[in-house]
Amino acid sequence: MTLPSVIIVGAGFGGLGAAIECANRGMNVRVYEKYPDSNSHGDILDIFPNAGRIIKRWNDGKVGQEIHDTGCSKIRSMDIYKYDGKFLASTSWAENDEFHDITYAGHRGKLHSIILAYAKTLVPEIHIGLGVQKYLENDTQAGVVLSNGETVWADCVIAADGARSIAREQVLGINDSDDNETSWAVFRTFLSTDEAARKKLAAHGLLSTNDDLVRFWMSDTLYLMAFSWNKGKDIAWTLTHPDDKASSEGWTRSSIADREHLAQWMKDFTTEDAQVLLDITPQGRTINFKLVYRPTIEKWTSKGGRTILIGDAAHANLPTAGQGASQALEDAATVAYCLAKGDGDVRLALEATQRIRYHRSNAVHKSGGINRDVVKKTPWDEIEADPKGFVERRWAKMRPWDPLAFAEEHFPKVAEDIAKGVQGHPDVVSVPPPPGGYWYS
Repeated sequence: MTLPSVIIVGAGFGGLGAAIECANRGMNVRVYEKYPDSNSHGDILDIFPNAGRIIKRWNDGKVGQEIHDTGCSKIRSMDIYKYDGKFLASTSWAENDEFHDITYAGHRGKLHSIILAYAKTLVPEIHIGLGVQKYLENDTQAGVVLSNGETVWADCVIAADGARSIAREQVLGINDSDDNETSWAVFRTFLSTDEAARKKLAAHGLLSTNDDLVRFWMSDTLYLMAFSWNKGKDIAWTLTHPDDKASSEGWTRSSIADREHLAQWMKDFTTEDAQVLLDITPQGRTINFKLVYRPTIEKWTSKGGRTILIGDAAHANLPTAGQGASQALEDAATVAYCLAKGDGDVRLALEATQRIRYHRSNAVHKSGGINRDVVKKTPWDEIEADPKGFVERRWAKMRPWDPLAFAEEHFPKVAEDIAKGVQGHPDVVSVPPPPGGYWYS
């Protein structure tokens, strides 16, 4: 079997996942990440069973266990409330109760540092703080020009450089613009609490010594979500709201929210358990993050077929999908499998990756917009009449999914079609959704 050499641009969850999956299959891998300390940013990150299966396989389960030991390993359900504190319903956190072991959550930076540490045991060449300025390709290789001026080549390039990917324009010719703004933004907070804050959390039911907690409050055009774990020592909360042009897309100093500005949006939530979140959050701990829409794209691969975009670079999911990291890891496992099975035919392997992932990725991407738009006009009559039914429809559960098993099942036929020259729109040539779709009805 001929294994390709691989350059990966970006050391987020998709890039590191691809590095791990490719290295575990024996490929020579190099990773380049422009940010010097990318793992320090973020609030809460969820990885659901569809991607949790991938992590579970790493290092005989040790990586997943380390995440569980430090993150939200004891979430059983999400409790849904009205803005005035009226309880509506609960919904199971994982696809099914049996999948809690492969459902991961915690501080984004901590999860990232755990996965990065494991990747470094497999891939000697992970270059943090060294970015990519230009993508290159010829008939036999793909390469990049680094920020230090050096040019490096490999058999293929995996561009996992995020929603603001330069590969989108340089490789695919896509010009992202302000027209993709959603008119929504989200306040995002993570903090480690002191004893006084934990007492306040406990007094309002937001701290448990046995389980980790997730609580969700709904209002008109607003929704508030809080996570409490590690016996309340860590807490994250988000407030999605109409964009008032005070937000920015990214974790920068300019996006830090002023406390008075934040308090104005929190006024809709009149219940004390919601207000205590603001009470314990110091100035400077919250950012106002702009939600920018990236439409689905028809082509993830370069014209020459040796470069592929994955993760947010290919299909940036809104946070309301809850699947950004999970979809990036699905891409990572799929592209690594296809490259290994392609026996040196990089073009076939990368095209097969897109055809296997295309419909699945687009369906999840669409769900983010649907979930986001629910609060444009909150259907209170419907909710009051059947809160449990509304919750089950609003937070539909994904059917069990193993991206590696799906790739194994469909690669032979997809590869045969590509080898025979079967062409067409991705809607037609890609692997169709399974019977029953991706969600429980």
